[in-house]
Amino acid sequence: MQRILLTVLIFLSSSSFGQNNPSFIDTLFYGKNGLKNKMPDIGISIGIFKDGKTKFYSFGNISHVSKQKVDKNTVFEIGSNTKLFTALLLAIEIKKGNIPDSAFIDSYVPNEVTLNPDLKNKIRFTNLASFSSGLPTLHDDMYDSLLLAKDALQPYKLVDKKYLYNILNNTSKVSNYGRYEYSNFNYGLIGAILENFTKKNYADLLQNNIFKQLGLRNTWTSIVRGENKAAGYYENKQVEYLQLNALGPAGIIKSDAVDMLNFIKYQLHPPNNTLGEAIVLTQHVFVNDINIKTGLGWHILNDDMHGAFYVMQGDTIGNSSLLYFDKKSNTGIVILINQSNHDLTGVLLNYLIKGIRVDK
Repeated sequence: MQRILLTVLIFLSSSSFGQNNPSFIDTLFYGKNGLKNKMPDIGISIGIFKDGKTKFYSFGNISHVSKQKVDKNTVFEIGSNTKLFTALLLAIEIKKGNIPDSAFIDSYVPNEVTLNPDLKNKIRFTNLASFSSGLPTLHDDMYDSLLLAKDALQPYKLVDKKYLYNILNNTSKVSNYGRYEYSNFNYGLIGAILENFTKKNYADLLQNNIFKQLGLRNTWTSIVRGENKAAGYYENKQVEYLQLNALGPAGIIKSDAVDMLNFIKYQLHPPNNTLGEAIVLTQHVFVNDINIKTGLGWHILNDDMHGAFYVMQGDTIGNSSLLYFDKKSNTGIVILINQSNHDLTGVLLNYLIKGIRVDK
């Protein structure tokens, strides 16, 4: 569950190979420096929405030991892209009028939480969802290091709600308030508070408020049914699904390219209802930091030629993912891979953006 990082290195040469794909996809998969030669064991599922058309491309097998090919319905862990759904749940409650859009968390935390004076009437829900609360992050911080020391592969299975609330109780100051700082803790806390507030569990909130409404039929928060699911690899070793406990709202979802591209289409064309209003709210700029802007969950970056675009990356122990959309060009991209390789998804995005711009 890592922060955003879009690497600009492109490792591919260009030519066409006649695989019934656009030339830039053929190059990616089968070029001299493409995946078949450089990363033959990787499994990738890509979805692209451009000019009103939807296309899916895949490469490799679901695991190193299976002959089953990856396709558009292969399920991967999407890691921190789960945060986009958690942020949307929060935005739905705001648009329903159940939580004011400028609400502080004070009145919504459970009785076992006693906020220190410096935190009272300071931390808004939108601070949590836009990575600007200044609270501990459970990402490259002291708490993260302690968890990794206890279990390097599954550190977050130890984080229950009590653990989250203890961190909040023991935080006396927020030194980076209002500035961008990537956080898993923020999203665990949003999920815990929403469960307490609505009296419903996180999985049911997702299913009833988002998955059913958007027609996401192959998106999961628990055990994935069926055999068409990607294995996970870290440094070429197969690993298990990430176990998250109370940090589920930061990274628990598994899905396929079809559902995730549908989710992106709704970002580009929100429905005319409360859910659509919530989608629009998540795209508003809440943090305008030196190098990055954030909405609720979304990172908003700028391309000198095409303006603002929205992106989020997600990593687990064994899978990585990336979701992207650009409203000006009405374009969306989904990238799912069966290894933990944060940098690679950024490389692939840059390559695909360039490819679809010249492929007419």
